[in-house]
Amino acid sequence: MKCWVVPQAVDYVACEDVQRRASKFIRDVGRGTVLGSTEVAVGSLEIVRDAASSCRNTFKDFLVSFIPSVIASRPSSQVVENVLRRYLEEFIAVRNERGFGEAVGVTQRIVDSLIKELDLVRDAIAEIGSKRVEDGDTILTHSYSTTVLRTLKKAVERGTVFKVYVTESRPIGEGRVTASNLSRLGIETTLIVDSAVRYVMKRVSKVLVGADAIAINGAVVNKVGTSAIALAAKEARTRLFVLAGVYKLSFETVFGELIEQVFLEDASLVIPRERIQELPERVRVSAPLFDVTPPEYVDAIITEKGVLAPQAIPVLVASLYGWPPKIRSLRDLLMEVSKD
Repeated sequence: MKCWVVPQAVDYVACEDVQRRASKFIRDVGRGTVLGSTEVAVGSLEIVRDAASSCRNTFKDFLVSFIPSVIASRPSSQVVENVLRRYLEEFIAVRNERGFGEAVGVTQRIVDSLIKELDLVRDAIAEIGSKRVEDGDTILTHSYSTTVLRTLKKAVERGTVFKVYVTESRPIGEGRVTASNLSRLGIETTLIVDSAVRYVMKRVSKVLVGADAIAINGAVVNKVGTSAIALAAKEARTRLFVLAGVYKLSFETVFGELIEQVFLEDASLVIPRERIQELPERVRVSAPLFDVTPPEYVDAIITEKGVLAPQAIPVLVASLYGWPPKIRSLRDLLMEVSKD
């Protein structure tokens, strides 16, 4: 009896732990405390992998609940939607051929392969992007992007000497994390308030930013403030490069504006907590997390496929997915998963 009772108890506890982690992860993503969009994608995949091993009996229900919830918590992050779509497509293919249990069993292999692919894509972009950084450059970057960080690290490893301005990136202030990481690489780094972007732009030779999503027309969805930076760069004739993998292409929106916005309403993100009581009752706080930069303000999008003009994105999409793009919706995939 012990050989059966003990594993069942352990599995129950482990599954409860995964479910708690999943709930916390969704809350953290919604609050913006999981900084990079690729980090959200990797974290989502890791939770799916752990649920497959700990919640085998309820895994179907877990997928149907967790995947829409994590996407809704950061709807601008196209990489999350795309990699989870890839997972579901592979999961369903195995289930249809060899059964549900086998599909659950190979989930770890599918997830590990997708995470490795994400890592290789970022490395490929960093290799290409680092060649755009030259001795004497003054770079400006915004928010937090592991792809941008890898690119600048690769440039340092090449022996390139340059400076970086990093915006504070309110309301969350993740630019402080970026600045700390760059400083540890030995890069001369200056952290600036967001409103100083236009003031410092005359000293900037290139702007490097990441992206949450790339619309089919080449518009860029990224942390709020990116569009203002792009406008200042255009005025100063400073080139702006977006570093983003093909997995960030958004197939459902042509212009990017249709991607659901996230608003934070915590007053402490805007003013010190001890002074919140000074706000009149009728004043409310609304802090959008993302904005859309039109393609005409972007000089190039650096992907693992090469350096592309924003206007070339429709051609890339057509070459990879056909035209119109032949992509199954997550809703349809989840409905198929939920079938007996």
